[in-house]
Amino acid sequence: MKATTLLERQHRNLQELCETVERGSASMRVSLLPQLAGDLSALMAVEEQLFYPAACAALRDEAPLDVCREHGDEARRSLHRALEASPEGEEFERAIGELRQAVVRHAHEEQDELFPRLEKALDAAAMRQLGMSMLAMYDVAVESGYPAQ
Repeated sequence: MKATTLLERQHRNLQELCETVERGSASMRVSLLPQLAGDLSALMAVEEQLFYPAACAALRDEAPLDVCREHGDEARRSLHRALEASPEGEEFERAIGELRQAVVRHAHEEQDELFPRLEKALDAAAMRQLGMSMLAMYDVAVESGYPAQ
């Protein structure tokens, strides 16, 4: 699977998980929040350690990646706030709503701006190889779970 297709799927899964947590009962939030935290952490690690360096090298440009990283940092801050808040409280609801919005903005920025440029810069074989490396790293990161703070 090519790298951009993998990321599109992971973005969509994160968005759906955020929506489920946001709309769920307190007990559902408690049970799904660790999965959301682990999936988000894994995605960000893969993007930062594999995808962004490959994109920077292929595009010879880091400017579009700064915005993507900014959205990732925003998502991390919102996740941390959600993890610290009571799942029944307003702070939790605000934090999860902000997290969902950050994930959506991040996905749109990458998918609308970065992915089309990268798909022109990398051939199909390179995109598939990058995608395989990213998937392997993602699986290990998800298995490891969200790092304890």
